[in-house]
Parts: sequence; structure tokens; C-alpha cells
Amino acid sequence: MKVVRTLSIRRLLVGQFALVLVLAIALVVVMMVAWRLPLAREQQRHEQQRMAAVVAQQVQGRLDVTELLTAMLRGAHPAGPIEGGLVHPQVRRFAQQLADQAITFQAIYWVGPDGLVIDFVLPFSLDEPAVMARVGADLSNLPVLRLAAQGQHPVWSDQYLSPLMGLPVVALALPLPNGFMIAEVSVQELVAATADWGAHGDLLVLLTDGTGELLGSPDPLDPLHRRNIANLAPIAHALGGTQAHGRIDHLGETFEGYALRIDRLGWVAFTGQPLLLARTGERAAIVVTGLTVLFAIGFGLLLNLLVATRIGRHLRRSVAYSDAVARGDYDAAPPHSRITEVQHLERSLSRMALEIRRREQQMRAIIDLGPTVAVQIYDRNSRVIDWNPASERMLGYSRQQALGKRPGELYYDAQQQADFEAILARIAETGAPFGPFEGALRGADGNLRWIYSTTFAIPGPQEGELQFVCMDIDISEIKRLETELRNLNSELEDRVQLRTQSLEQANNELQRTLSELRSTQDRLLQADKLAALGSLVAGVAHELNTPIGNAMMAASTLSESLRQFHQRLQQGLRRSDLDAFVAQVGTADEIAIRNLERAGELISSFKQVAVDQTSSQRRRFDLAEVVHEILLTLQPVLKRSPFAVEVQVPSGIWLDSYPGPLGQVLANLIQNALVHGLQGRPSGSVRIEAAIEDGQFWLSVSDDGKGIAQHLQDRVFEPFFTTRLGQGGSGLGLHIVHNLVTGVLGGRIALQSNPGHGARFTIQCPLVAPREAASVSGNPEPA
Repeated sequence: MKVVRTLSIRRLLVGQFALVLVLAIALVVVMMVAWRLPLAREQQRHEQQRMAAVVAQQVQGRLDVTELLTAMLRGAHPAGPIEGGLVHPQVRRFAQQLADQAITFQAIYWVGPDGLVIDFVLPFSLDEPAVMARVGADLSNLPVLRLAAQGQHPVWSDQYLSPLMGLPVVALALPLPNGFMIAEVSVQELVAATADWGAHGDLLVLLTDGTGELLGSPDPLDPLHRRNIANLAPIAHALGGTQAHGRIDHLGETFEGYALRIDRLGWVAFTGQPLLLARTGERAAIVVTGLTVLFAIGFGLLLNLLVATRIGRHLRRSVAYSDAVARGDYDAAPPHSRITEVQHLERSLSRMALEIRRREQQMRAIIDLGPTVAVQIYDRNSRVIDWNPASERMLGYSRQQALGKRPGELYYDAQQQADFEAILARIAETGAPFGPFEGALRGADGNLRWIYSTTFAIPGPQEGELQFVCMDIDISEIKRLETELRNLNSELEDRVQLRTQSLEQANNELQRTLSELRSTQDRLLQADKLAALGSLVAGVAHELNTPIGNAMMAASTLSESLRQFHQRLQQGLRRSDLDAFVAQVGTADEIAIRNLERAGELISSFKQVAVDQTSSQRRRFDLAEVVHEILLTLQPVLKRSPFAVEVQVPSGIWLDSYPGPLGQVLANLIQNALVHGLQGRPSGSVRIEAAIEDGQFWLSVSDDGKGIAQHLQDRVFEPFFTTRLGQGGSGLGLHIVHNLVTGVLGGRIALQSNPGHGARFTIQCPLVAPREAASVSGNPEPA
């Protein structure tokens, strides 16, 4: 068997701590590289940028003051500084005061539109007569003057040699209505504004003009030698208009700093620190982090060893307690610890010991006190090592008699003993239980007993040892009942066969009855159709009586007139007699033709209704015409009733459907309203409405009669349901209507009724009926 390598809890905790430590160190290194060092560098870069901005702001402040003073000087006189080709004395005095008080100004002078110097002022400290010869000098080629001439706003120049003083200056040129005003500022004064920052510790401050030539530097020889540093990367980027961070070599030392462009002059201000000093923050972060990690490692390792030692001691006590429980010593003293997790473990072990003890007692009670389940436990050699009281009662052998013996010595014969040993061997090999199965054996009293048995393996007290449990249930009584049940089943089969024959006879009777009912229903349907045709014939006879009677009266009148005309013709015909005879013939002819045409129309309508209702032929028709034809057939009934029929069916609702079934539906609904809704009332009305909606048409028949009770509304479409049983009602009218609407016409019908306020039947069908609709009358649709 493979030996599993074990580790002490001290080694395990130390190893886990080492693993966590390695991961923590890796995490710290990653954080230093990815976060802390970049953060320190970014902070250093922001500080260097701030210092460069401060230096640039010093220069910008001087320029702002210069712009403010020159703006004040330009507005000193309402008419402007230059008036009549001369500088106004008031403006000149104010300019002289500014030049004397503001050490920034090197010179202020005014130039005419032609570029010639009109006048100028210098600080009182300078020798003015020495430069008086410059009045009238031509400055039209001065770059700043050309820039000022291109617009209306003040412009600054880069450094140049002053035409008056011959010193490096920068100039602010202001366009005037009749010339220009130029204020020159000393480059030396602007550079001196940043000199104080270069004296702070190891801070390097450089100032260059727009070409990269050094204007200010810790080395006083740099400006004199006109050293150009435009080739250095930060300076080059700043000259191009982009703020830049980088390193430069100056005075034999590498500096890291920030270059910032002064937009108005195009100059560049650079502030930097020596590289070692710039990296001080990063080194400090690395040192602090390293010391923190080393301290955490030492402290964590010591603490881990102490905790591992203490936990190991408590765990050894818990292991000793669990070994005692495993030996069955449930009274062993449980360990106690102040460590929460170990304390939980100790409590769990105590609860486990109590649970094991309780379950062992329960199992012993189940085995010993179970009244019907016989339990035997065998060793690998099939010898009995446990025998419960149920086994004593079932097999007749006491526990003392059975212990240490084999089943062959008690209740099995030699063959059964061999089979039992083979079963145990197979269970030991496969681990699968055997059974349940039924078997017969003889007890100590010699009686044969049937048992229902299952055998399975359980672990023994020693490692790798197996024991076998055999659980038996006495089923001798069940076997006896099974025998009686088989006999009873045989008797029941005979009874079922006789009962089946009776049910078959009853079923045949029901089939015949159902056929008779269906035949009766067909006859009733046919009778209903014949009744409709009878009403149709009565309507035809009644409606044709009037026009045909009128035609016969006209014909008889014409015959009598003809006879009288013959008499007058024999006696002698007069002109007046002939005119009267012709008038009578014309009148009789007109009456006869008009009434015969009416009779022809009625016969044509009745014929169409008869054809539709007898053949269910599909055709295209106007809904209004079918409604009109149906009402003509119902005229004999309607004329004898006090009820009115109102029709609101617009023409133009064309259907491709079955006019016969639709007419039968309409006739049944009207008759249903007259017979059930309005009968017994002195007056009332039936309303017929129709319309088209969403590719379908709806047709409603409503009355203002007594309505239908709520509990009867769900049954009105059932076959043979009628409230006039014994009074001539068959109960098929609305059933036929429902079948025609939902079957032939492919629609649906709904009832709305409030007792005492009439009823309303609404059918909704497609404009084109389904093609597979069948004839309700039983006659196939003609081809």
C-alpha cells in the first residue's frame, strides 16, 4: 500500500507562511514597480513642473507689469500720445516718470508711421545727450515694429540689441492711430528675476530665448559665450510649444527637470535637480518598503512558530481523545482549549462521541428489539458472531446456541451451506449486496419457513476485516395469503368474464340507442328544414295572392270591356266608344303588367331563398339582399304579429359564403326573438344590424323582450334544450344556429342578455367562408 507522506502542523504553517510571504513579496515588488515608484516619479515630476511654472511666472509678472504701464501711458492723453507729429508733453512727462521709477524699462520711444523715431525717454541714470542723435533714426526694419504694423494689438519681440542703448532688450510695440510706441525691457532685469530660484539648494534654473540661446544660467559665462542648448530634448520640445520633462547635462552633471515655454516671448524656462537628488523619493520608498517587509517577515515567522506549537499541542490532545472514542471509551475526558477554532473542533469531537454512542445504542436497540426482522452477523468463515432476539423467535435457536456456529450446523443442509459461503465470497469480492431473495429453511421445530432475506458486508473491527449482515423477514404467512389470492384471482377472472359479456351486451344496446338518437336528430333537422320550406311556401302563396289577384281583376275587366265593345260594334261604333275602349285596354294592360312583374320578382326571390336553404350552395352575394329575401319569407308571420322589425344593414357588404345557412341562422334568430323574447307582449321590436370590422362582418339580432335568465345563458346552444317543452319547441333552433355559424360559416356567436331588457345574438364571420365547410343539411354541395 502506498505510504502517504505526512507533515506536522508546524511545518505546514511555516510552509504556508513562506508561500504567503513569497506571494506578498511578489505583490509588494509588483506594487512598487507598477504603482509606488511611478507615483513617486510622478510627484517629483509635478514638483519640477511647479518650479518651472513659478520661474516662468516671475518673467510673466514682469511682462504683465510692463503691459499695464504701457497701456496706462497710451491712454494718458485723450487724443493719443502723438499729436501733430510730436509727442504730447503730458505723455512724455508721464513716460519719463515711468522710466525713472520702473527699473524694468530700458527705454520708451515713439515712432511715426514711416518708421522714424519721433521722440524717446530714458531712465534718468543714463546719459541722454549721448543718444539724442538717434531722433529721426529709421526703425522700419525692426522686427517687432513690422509685427505691430500687421495688427491692432500689442506684440512682444524676442531679445535684440536696442538701437538706442546697444544692450540686449525685449520690446513691447503698441500700435497708435498715427504711429507706434515701443517700450524696451532689459533682458538682464528679466533674467535677474529668476536668479533667486537658482540659489535655492541644488535647483538648476535655465532661461533661453526663442532660439535656445542661454539668457540665464548658474555659470555667468554661458550668456557671454551665447551658448545655445536648443539641441537638448526638453528644450527642443518646449521651443516647439510642448511642455517637456527630461534630463540635460550641464556643468558636467546630469539634471532632471521640466522645460516650460513662455508664450509671449517664446522663451523657455527650465528647472531641474541633480539626478541623484531627483531619485531620493524613489530610493526612500524602496528602503522603507524593504525594511517594512523584513520586519513583517521576522515578526510573522516568530508568531507563526508560536501559534503552530500551541495548535499542535491542542490537536494532539484532540487526537488522543478521538482514539479513546474509537476504542469505545466514551467516558474519556475531552480536551479543552482557548483557541476558538480548536475549541470548535473539541466540541465537535465531543458531540461526535455522544452521537456515535447514541447511534450505537439505537442500532443495538433496532437489532435487539425489532420484532419481525431477524438479524445475524457472520465472519468471513460464515460463523455467527451476533444473533438478535428476532432470530431466536424465527429460527428457534437461542443466542448462546447460535454463537460460533455455521448455518449448516443449525438450519441449512450441505448444499445450502455451500451456496451461502459462495454468496459471502462474491459479496467480499464485489462489495455489492446480495438480495433481496426468497428462500425456504427449517427451524429448530422442524417446520418449513419462508424468509425474505438480504445479505451485505460491513467493516469489521480490524482494518481490512469484513463482516456480513443477514437480515431476514418471515414471509410464511404472506406465502399462504398468496396461495389464497391466486385461488381468488381465478374465481375473479371467471366473474370478470361473465361481467364483460354483460357489459358488451349493454354496450351494444347503447350503440343502437345512440344510432337511433342520431337518426332522430337528423329527422328533426329535416323536419325543421321542411317547416322552414313550409313557411316559405306559405309566404309565397300569401305574397303572390295580391299581385296575381290584381292581374286577374284587370284581365276580367278587360274581358267585360271587350264584350261590351263587340255589342257597340254591331250597333254602330262611335268615336267616343272607341276612345273609351282603348283607354280601358291601356289601364288594364298597365295594371296586369305591373302586378305580374311584382309576382315575377317575388317568385325569383323565393326561388333563390329556396335554392339557398335546400342546397347550401356557396356563392358571392350582398348581405343586405339576403336579409331582405329572408324577411320576405317571414312576412306571413310578421304581418300577424304586433311586433316591428327594424333593419340597419348597409348595402355593399359582399360575402363569398353560404347564403342558405346564413339565411337559416337569421330566420331562426328572428323567430326565436318573436317566440321566446316578445311573445305575450302587446308590442315590441326586433332589430337587425350589420357592419364590417377588421376583414370580418358581424350581424346581430336583438329584441327588447323579457331576456334570458343568467343561469340559462350557458345552455341555450345545447341540443334539445328548450323552455317551451311540450309547447311545440324542439330545442334544436339555437343548436342548429351555433353549428351553422361555427362550422359552415367559420365564425362564432355570442349572447348578451339582461333579464327584463331583451337579448342580443351577435355572429362574427369572415367575409370569405372556409373552403372545407360541409353542408349542415346532409346534402353535399353541388359541384
